[in-house]
Amino acid sequence: MLRNYFRVAFRNILKHKFFSAINIAGMAIGITSCLLIVLYVADEMSYDKFHHDADRIYQVGLHGRLGGQDIMVANTCPPLAAALVNEVTAVEASTRIAQYFGQAVIKYEDKAFTEQKVLYVDSNFFDFFNFKLIEGDPETALTDPATVVITKDMATKYFGDEPGMGKLFTIGNDNRSFKVTGVTENPPANSHFTFHMLISASSADFLQSTIWLNNFLYTYFKLHENASPDQVNDKYNELVEKYVGPEVERFMGTPLEEMRKQGGAYGYLSTKLTDIHLHSKVQGDVEPGGDITYVYLFASIGVFIVIIACINFMNLSTARSAGRAKEVGLRKTLGSLRGQMIGQFLAESMVYAFIAVVMAIVACYFLLPSFNLLSGKELGMQVLLSPRFIGSVIALVVFVGLVSGSYPAFYLTSFNAVEVLKGKVRAGMRSKAFAVCWWFCSSCCPLRLSFSPSLYISRFSSCTRKILDSTKTMS
Repeated sequence: MLRNYFRVAFRNILKHKFFSAINIAGMAIGITSCLLIVLYVADEMSYDKFHHDADRIYQVGLHGRLGGQDIMVANTCPPLAAALVNEVTAVEASTRIAQYFGQAVIKYEDKAFTEQKVLYVDSNFFDFFNFKLIEGDPETALTDPATVVITKDMATKYFGDEPGMGKLFTIGNDNRSFKVTGVTENPPANSHFTFHMLISASSADFLQSTIWLNNFLYTYFKLHENASPDQVNDKYNELVEKYVGPEVERFMGTPLEEMRKQGGAYGYLSTKLTDIHLHSKVQGDVEPGGDITYVYLFASIGVFIVIIACINFMNLSTARSAGRAKEVGLRKTLGSLRGQMIGQFLAESMVYAFIAVVMAIVACYFLLPSFNLLSGKELGMQVLLSPRFIGSVIALVVFVGLVSGSYPAFYLTSFNAVEVLKGKVRAGMRSKAFAVCWWFCSSCCPLRLSFSPSLYISRFSSCTRKILDSTKTMS
């Protein structure tokens, strides 16, 4: 039965090439726009989930109030990490990241480059984060002073095809030498921070500071199994009283309690690693984050686009009711049941949906470079070929096929066979013209809705980069 449904469906598609082309094109445009948005949303929602213990890792942020102004930043002080491990039983380990101040001038033999994304990190960095080392030992690569780990791209840039291990760089104006003790794969784009070079924290004296009011780096902690972040949050106030209080009185001349009575505040908060990119409440992170509001907005636009594509199909199919009416009348006269004819029309719409989805995937392949350029992403087609996505595509074909074909199927099969054969059921040309015009106008909408967010993202990313560049230049 199903085989016959699809055989007849293909025959009808080939018989009515013009309407079939319009229907398939309308669906393909809508689904293409939807898939591009799905790729963007999926990428935004995937940040930092590639780390093995992502559900147990948190970033510490600083929450203060001074002069009536609330301050929530990601920067914390150097001694906080050790205090969390030593004084909070729920914390298994901690690590720190600090940005290189200014631009790093790196020299190797006769090559010299100004590098961005240079970070100081603790020796247990690779125990915390799942960045894969190609060369070197993750346990010892960042233990000694004057050692660095670089990315694969940076190794190729400086050393070509030669191994990077053991090579010596000079970094900064003082021409201090650093030894390459590891080479990593390039960090995934869906990480809330990326890097070109990691310098061991033991190389920098300023990271050994014991001043709690000196907030300039980023602190992360990992919970023990079955521990709760609330156990850490409850301890923050004790740490502030014990360590920050004396420094507030020493440097500001006012006891911490008095500062609080005057409306001031000083404390810490925890943000889950996988929430940093979209849900963080703090500012000044290693790299600018996203906004969950826009992710939800884009997802809604994607759903709306698919619905518009389905409505277009319904309109065009209904506009052809006069042409299909005799077919329905003859089938009913020959004994076809209404349920069988509904199945036939739904099968036909699923064939349309399948062809449209295939065309949409091909269109995405060619449009993805331009979309990446607009959105500032590095989205790849491998996502479209993953088993999870293929399953989603099958579900999409069924959904679009059923939704878009439901109204035409029930509408066309409701015709009375006698009236149809007498020619009393006709659809005027005005209805057809209106439906075609509606399709044209509506199909333009998905493209605009799809690329308008991209243009916004592009402008936002451009502005952010300019601000960051100017900040680094000033520093």
